[in-house]
Amino acid sequence: MQIMMMAMLFLNDKMLPESMRENKMAAVFGVFLGSNMLASALTKTNAFEIYVGKKLIYSQLQQGRTPNREDLIRGFASAGVNLAM
Repeated sequence: MQIMMMAMLFLNDKMLPESMRENKMAAVFGVFLGSNMLASALTKTNAFEIYVGKKLIYSQLQQGRTPNREDLIRGFASAGVNLAM
């Protein structure tokens, strides 16, 4: 999408508003920033998961929150990993 919009700025600028045609550098920056923000918003899942091998230690999707210290210690202990504190 970014490449298509940027190509339109330089190749077929008759389709774009006059303000974008007059200031192409700002338009390229705006297209780049706007499309990155859109892509980030569409792909955000809040998935934060910790695995040891194939064993799930903590899942933010299941718990609905980020892990605290005790969650991590308990999770790693259940997988047989001792943390030196």
